[in-house]
Amino acid sequence: MTSRYDRGTGVAAILAGALIFAGQAGELAFGSESSTQRAVEVTAFGLGVVALIVAIWRLRRNVTTRVGRIGWRVAVGGVALLGLFAVQTLITVAATGDVPENFLLFGLGLLLLFFGHLLIAPGLRPTLGRAWLLPIVGAAGIIVAITLDVDPIHDIGLFVFEGAWVALGVALLRTN
Repeated sequence: MTSRYDRGTGVAAILAGALIFAGQAGELAFGSESSTQRAVEVTAFGLGVVALIVAIWRLRRNVTTRVGRIGWRVAVGGVALLGLFAVQTLITVAATGDVPENFLLFGLGLLLLFFGHLLIAPGLRPTLGRAWLLPIVGAAGIIVAITLDVDPIHDIGLFVFEGAWVALGVALLRTN
């Protein structure tokens, strides 16, 4: 039976991937025609980051190795920077109607998440079986997104990252 702990972590992981996707895909599909539309997209992204914070924080009990625990700490640092970026973005959109031009917190957060994903993955193997590879898939999406700032490749990298979190959430819900 799935533990209550894994169920909450799984739901948070699914919400993280889905909400970050909704924010990103909404902008790609509909653009940012109005400040209201932009606010909805930024809010979806921000809520996704909050869910990612929860998912990563709760994931620590599933990590069984020393290297995995180091990776978890690195991932916490990365998601904290993404959280600060989300706050910065929400404030800037509320004040000016525009998304901030400074993506330093976003880039550094993703870079830390990249290393965190690589280190945490082997520590998930005993609890997740083959699904331990999903953080590596997420890391691959991150590296594509931060190194290839070419549309649509950058966005595809982010979609891979988001999809890996949804799949990880499903795997956590299915663990026995």
